[in-house]
Amino acid sequence: MLGFLLFLVGSIKAQETITIPLTNSNKEGFLKIGIINGSISVKGYEGKEVVIKGIKRQGKKKHYKIKKSNRAGLKRISNNSLEFTAEEYENTVRITSSPQGTTDFEIKVPKNFSLKVSTINRGEVYVENVNGAIDVSNINGKITLKDISGSVSADALNKDIVVNFLKVTSGVPMAFSSLNGDIDVTFPKTFKGDIKVKTDRGEIYTDFDLKPKPSKAKITKGDEKGNAYRVKVERWITGSINGGGPEILFKNFNGDVIIRSN
Repeated sequence: MLGFLLFLVGSIKAQETITIPLTNSNKEGFLKIGIINGSISVKGYEGKEVVIKGIKRQGKKKHYKIKKSNRAGLKRISNNSLEFTAEEYENTVRITSSPQGTTDFEIKVPKNFSLKVSTINRGEVYVENVNGAIDVSNINGKITLKDISGSVSADALNKDIVVNFLKVTSGVPMAFSSLNGDIDVTFPKTFKGDIKVKTDRGEIYTDFDLKPKPSKAKITKGDEKGNAYRVKVERWITGSINGGGPEILFKNFNGDVIIRSN
């Protein structure tokens, strides 16, 4: 089954909601969305279709001086057009949006859904009540994952990453990275994993009983330039939780790493 929908909505209408049926509603689905400007919210629900609401964000009003005589006496109409596409093929739904302006998306998916979600500017990523493999990236906004079951790979550049797991897929490695924000992840008390943590300008906190594991510093040797010789030494904190398991990596530069139990 292949469904392809293209929406170009006039300047008066600033939002549109569409429903995408799945090829097989009894199987897990996969949502892919990557945008330049805007927020993305994805929530799991009891339905069997993907519901997509696109909202064109109002920009700041700009005042223009009429320089041409043939514009005199005319009223300028704001261009608030909305354009995005949604395509479904074998339970994979792909959403793309015009890079012009800022469009926010509110999406509902069946609970058993995997996600690949990214945005760059002017927005946050919020995911709630989803069971699957989640890959999420945000350059200039916060990432919040609430009541998640499954596995996560998350990276943010300039804001926090906050994740709350209800259940973790066993045997699957995960990774969380940030440059200028805190990483705050809550796991179930019974979670098992091998933790690898590094933050350059932050602190590390946990209420788990973390059993330290011996680790060697990573030494990277650079090229010789004249009389100069560069060696970079990196030391990670490693340990096991509840007997250990797959590797869970936390890497931060200018923020704290918080690993909580629930």
